Amino acid sequence: MTKITSKLKSEIQQLDSCEERIDYLKDKYLGKTAVILLTGPTLNDHNHDEMRELFSKRDDLVIMPIKQAYNASLETSDFHIMNHWNIDRKVPTKYKSKNTICFWNCTMAYQEEHLNIIADNNHPCDIWIPVVSSPYITKEQSIQATCDFEKFWDLGKEYKSWWGTSITYSTAIPLALHIGCRDIVVVAWDLKLTPETANHFYKDENQDFKTVPIDVQEELEVIESTKKLYNWFNDLGVKIRVLSKASPIDKRIERIDSIKDI
Repeated sequence: MTKITSKLKSEIQQLDSCEERIDYLKDKYLGKTAVILLTGPTLNDHNHDEMRELFSKRDDLVIMPIKQAYNASLETSDFHIMNHWNIDRKVPTKYKSKNTICFWNCTMAYQEEHLNIIADNNHPCDIWIPVVSSPYITKEQSIQATCDFEKFWDLGKEYKSWWGTSITYSTAIPLALHIGCRDIVVVAWDLKLTPETANHFYKDENQDFKTVPIDVQEELEVIESTKKLYNWFNDLGVKIRVLSKASPIDKRIERIDSIKDI
């Protein structure tokens, strides 16, 4: 976790609009490494206590858990990236640190409903953005289908994002780029093509939400898209690495074996 995050959180809370807050964060983490924690089962390959200890000592790392992955990084999280799918909408995250910046995407088609869920249930929220998805565009027009990665920049230009379809493409990578990170590590980018990777790292029992059914074709589309993602990043001079023993994404994307290797 970086030292600057607590200062930035305090400063953006003085700004009236999400657009102003997004503008203020532009390139504030230039030169640092974004660590995006996904909810794949290989997140449990790491001792979370040891992981947090390392994160707490590394001022060069911007820790960005997605949804329930926050439970692995806790107080070492710089940003917590959220949307309204696959979570318990009635139970707000209990943050271990007041310094984590809470960043939500709200589906444009349900924008008012999603904002009401945040407000009515007291979910912490520092910034929210609308995500353009169905019925405004189809799955065939999502980023993973079109590989139009230039749309990542719309977060800081038009203050919106585009259906990924996953939150990795719709929010996490665009945010990492916007804040200035040119080295991105994605942890537990496992996808759901085998029995070992079909579930999340956490248990779903007794939760007040339903997991999204597995769409094999969609997962295969993600894999195919990472070939062009690697090329696009390479042209930009952005380094991307993955920490997952099970990840089937493009083989040219560098694999690392341990959190200590970040």
